[in-house]
Amino acid sequence: MLFSLGLLRRIARELPRYGKLTYCLYRDPRVPQRNKLALAAAMALILNPVVDVPLRLPTVLAVRLFVEKAPKDVVADHQERIALGTSVFDQDLRRSREGLRGRINALRGLALERVGRRAVQ
Repeated sequence: MLFSLGLLRRIARELPRYGKLTYCLYRDPRVPQRNKLALAAAMALILNPVVDVPLRLPTVLAVRLFVEKAPKDVVADHQERIALGTSVFDQDLRRSREGLRGRINALRGLALERVGRRAVQ
């Protein structure tokens, strides 16, 4: 077997945290632009339907390298914020949810208004 069950569990457990960290580092102006461009190129490989599955492994390594090459103090800062739930990712997620709730409530109000008009007619 290529992967042991323990390794797969560890990957599954750490993937959300690593994804959040990558997102936060990508948004941080203290991370060098060349690192962000390399990550963007790697992510383009993932989304490219022509690329074969074995060629996607270097992309995972590129994401790992992106985090490792980021300034250590910036990584530590984001890891602390992720643990506290105050990271850029968490803030963006909250804003997105609030915006979505607002749009849903507005649509609900429009639908109720139309139903009310039909009942009057």
